[in-house]
Amino acid sequence: MEQPPEYKPTLFDRHGPDAFVLLAAAGHGVLVAGMTAMVLGLYGMLNPVTLVVSIAAGFATFAAGVRGAQAVELTIRRIALDGTSTPYKEQYSREQALVMQGRVDDALASFEAIIDADPAATTPRIRAAELYARERGNAERAAELLRQVQRAELCSAGEHVYVAHRLVDLYTGPLNDPGRALVELRRLIERFPNHPAAAQARDALAVLKARHQTAVD
Repeated sequence: MEQPPEYKPTLFDRHGPDAFVLLAAAGHGVLVAGMTAMVLGLYGMLNPVTLVVSIAAGFATFAAGVRGAQAVELTIRRIALDGTSTPYKEQYSREQALVMQGRVDDALASFEAIIDADPAATTPRIRAAELYARERGNAERAAELLRQVQRAELCSAGEHVYVAHRLVDLYTGPLNDPGRALVELRRLIERFPNHPAAAQARDALAVLKARHQTAVD
């Protein structure tokens, strides 16, 4: 059986958002080198020595661009530490690329390795849970990962709401456990009584209770 091609990390995998800085600085460096060579050529001064000067000007522009970007990044990080900005969040581009290549099992294995290494990480657990439920029909593992997100100290309010809804979907769907779905809805209402999701949860709770009571009768 032919093995799928090995995923090769891209510039963006290695440097994340800094890849845009490197590409922009390189582009400006090439532009300056070309413009310098063109100007020297117009004055009949283009020779091996001046060509080296043109290339050096390009490299200098590239280095200045990177240093300037690093200075901006340092300022942004200081602001972030003061709580006035949101830090960069990992996008898991490698796992996304594996899914796009049809290598779902490899993507899940990668997510599981990330999860094992970081018990507090919420995003990879949510991404993996969606993959398990959607691509592999493994609702049990999906629900287990979502419950881990709920217990994580770094779980945000938005993640709590999203995870609660997804658990209700799993409990009322493939897991066929309406009792636990009712618990999730009540917990969501108690935790965020003034959140818009609470109103939806109350409506869903009433419908689910009526449906569950009818099934019992």
